[in-house]
Amino acid sequence: MDSPATLLERRRGGRIEFGDKDFAVLLAPDSPDSVVAATLTTLAMSQHSDTEAFALTRAYVDSGQQVHWPDPHAVVDKHSTGCVGDDVSIVLAPLLGALGIPMGKVTGAALRHCGGTLDKLGCIPGLGLALSVAEFTDCVEQVGFCVAGQSSQLVPADGRTYALRERTGTVDVATLIAASIMSKKLACGAHTIALEVKYGSGAVLADAHAADELARLMRAIGEAAGRRMLISTCDASLPLAPAAGPLLELREAVAVMRGGGAAILREHVTDLAEQIVCALHPADPVRARTRIDDALDSGRAFEAFCRYVAHLGGDLRWLCDGGLANAAAPSITVYHAPVSARFDGIDAGPVGAIGQALAAIDPRCGVEILAEPGQHCAVGTPVLQVHAPDAHTGADQLSALASACRFHDE
Repeated sequence: MDSPATLLERRRGGRIEFGDKDFAVLLAPDSPDSVVAATLTTLAMSQHSDTEAFALTRAYVDSGQQVHWPDPHAVVDKHSTGCVGDDVSIVLAPLLGALGIPMGKVTGAALRHCGGTLDKLGCIPGLGLALSVAEFTDCVEQVGFCVAGQSSQLVPADGRTYALRERTGTVDVATLIAASIMSKKLACGAHTIALEVKYGSGAVLADAHAADELARLMRAIGEAAGRRMLISTCDASLPLAPAAGPLLELREAVAVMRGGGAAILREHVTDLAEQIVCALHPADPVRARTRIDDALDSGRAFEAFCRYVAHLGGDLRWLCDGGLANAAAPSITVYHAPVSARFDGIDAGPVGAIGQALAAIDPRCGVEILAEPGQHCAVGTPVLQVHAPDAHTGADQLSALASACRFHDE
């Protein structure tokens, strides 16, 4: 069997494509990080076929265990390529659980300026997200859904490369994104997989063309494995929810679960939920939407989320009795509208970058958008606020965000 160095040299020379056995060597548990990193950069710097993407996906899946459901056709999985304010999974999973549709999802941490579902859920004190396969399936069976992090049992090779992609500058490589996402979906065993591919300044992918190509590749991987694929693309030039930062986004997701929250996030979640409900149980879309709205407005989705938190050892008192609602950064600085005009939103890129930078200091920190796109703002209307570790940092970041705001004279 060829050594990793030989395989990489032959691949760079265009003499081979990596296959199943090659990836097994390159991504072996005892391969040094330098070999894994070189594999990522080699793939990023060369053309590759769907066949190679399929092989990488299989290598990730085969690196760990797989989940086997009594009826995989009853279980749903969901994933997003990520964008600023993407709190959809946190709301969608308990919403589907409240509707009697089991959802099992393995998720990741933040990449670039896109906040990660794992980071947001990790704000809940005591919540255990590194689960074994048995714990993962038990949570779905007992609670109705589970959102968990990667572990040594589920796609560990992907978990390792996921951490290296940021360091090697290979976050936006289509084959690596597709293999990472689809390996988690295939390993988790659900028959129906809903994917959202985001593009624009608030996402990993730059444009609609890149999103369409990634969607095509992931569909091909899923359908080759016999899965039903529900895929949509979405422009993420504006934040999907009016917050960037783990705790602020968790708070926004909980508000939507309880029947309130940002209209833009709720609409996105309910549209996706309707697509999933109608795919699993073909019915009158109006009736499906009525059931979905009722699960949110009645609080049943939040009740399901509370069962999940309790099942995984999280602090329910913190979640329900003021801990989440009252957690605050040391300093909050507000930006006010400098003119009387219509607020057309804010570029998601700077919001995400600043939100992630602040959250790296303190998860309570981030950016919160107060005005809604399309809203008329008189002079002095609060438009956004920065939650920062100190007033000086808040003022500096506020100045950077002000130039990203879009106003239109009416």
